[in-house]
Amino acid sequence: MDGIELASRFSYITNTLRYCGPEEAAKAFLAYIEHKKEPEAVRTAIAKFEGLPPYLRILGKRAGKDFLDYDVVEAYWIGNELLEQCTDDDCREAITELMKRGLPEYLGKKLIAELPPGFTLHHNFNVFYVGVGNTSGKVKTTLQNRDNCRISWGKVVETSLNTLYVETQPLLWRDGFFLGDTETKTAVFLRYRDENSGFS
Repeated sequence: MDGIELASRFSYITNTLRYCGPEEAAKAFLAYIEHKKEPEAVRTAIAKFEGLPPYLRILGKRAGKDFLDYDVVEAYWIGNELLEQCTDDDCREAITELMKRGLPEYLGKKLIAELPPGFTLHHNFNVFYVGVGNTSGKVKTTLQNRDNCRISWGKVVETSLNTLYVETQPLLWRDGFFLGDTETKTAVFLRYRDENSGFS
C-alpha cells in the first residue's frame, strides 16, 4: 500500500458521509483503492479538503517528503516517528493555514495564543484542540462528533451486511476527557457498487 491509497482509505468514509472534502472525492478514492487509477485525481481531491492539507504539507516539509508519501500520511492518521520532529511552531503554522481554509479567525488566534507546548500534527490534534468541525463547518464540535472522528482502537466482534459491531471505549467528559468502560458499538460499513469499478 502506498501513501495515496492510505490517504484514500482514511478519507473515504468521512467524505462519503459529507463531513469533509469535495463531493467527487469518494469516487476518486475508490478508483485508486481498487485499481490504482488516476493518482492525480486523489491528490487534487485531498488538496480540496478543508482541514487535512495543512497537516500533510507541514509534516511532509519537515520530513523532506511529498505530502502523500506513505510515512507522512501514516504519521498524521496513525502516528510514527515523524511526529517526533514536530515543533510548536509547526502547530501554529497549521492553525494559521486552517484560518485560510475556514477556521474562524478569532478562534484560530485564540488557539495559537493558548497553545500548550508539546503537541504534534496527529489527527487527534485537529479533533481535540482545533475542534472537529471548526474548520469545515459541516459538523458541530460536540463530544459525540469528537468520539466519532478521533483515531482510536477497537475490536470487530461481528459483521452483518452493512454493519460492524465493535468493542471500544467511548470518549466521555467529566472535568476533562476520559475513556469509559468497554462497550459494543455499531458502525456503518458502506459498500460502493459501480459497474465500471466493480468495487463492492
